[in-house]
Amino acid sequence: MTTMKKLLRFILPIIVVGFLSYNSVYIKKLSDVKKDVEKSFDAAIFVKGLWEEKMPVKIDSAVDLHSFIQAIATDKEAALNKYSNALGIGNYRYAFIKTNATVSTVKEDELLIQIPTVDSVTELILATEYIYGNAIRDASGLVDVKDFPNTMDLNNISEELNKMVRKTVLPQFKAAVKKGDKVIVSGAIEIHKEHIKWNELEIIPVQLQIVQ
Repeated sequence: MTTMKKLLRFILPIIVVGFLSYNSVYIKKLSDVKKDVEKSFDAAIFVKGLWEEKMPVKIDSAVDLHSFIQAIATDKEAALNKYSNALGIGNYRYAFIKTNATVSTVKEDELLIQIPTVDSVTELILATEYIYGNAIRDASGLVDVKDFPNTMDLNNISEELNKMVRKTVLPQFKAAVKKGDKVIVSGAIEIHKEHIKWNELEIIPVQLQIVQ
């Protein structure tokens, strides 16, 4: 056997093994792996379950806005601790409220609604077009930030909750509501605990009903 044949006999198995090993190992970029991990959480499916299973209970247990206002006036810190939530350190708090109100003005992007207070009437803003931000997520208290280390997942949950309101809550209500209607509103509010202003407070709705 010539030297060349001996060399081929020795090298050929190595080449074959190397080729098979190369094709059996699938190499992915780190960025692609990260994308796959991010895709593993489906915010739309998560929010659908939250909306159908837990949100109705949350709506039923929402604090009456008039009672919340009175509680704040009596003992602000105790009322905020009992009725509001905050995901981080800061002055902004989120509360899940319900109230009976009268529609005073119908605008393209919002309604002005009025509720009676002790010695006057308080006018609130009911958002009907621009539903965005984290108010629903944070006010509901149904999402624990510790369960979602990925900030993108938390943001996607907020967007899906907002989308649910835009698609399922507002269309029928906006088509029917008019000035003078009595309405029952359940939703989320954001307040600055050092500068609480009830007049022109904005409510992000989660459930709306026109009282016949």
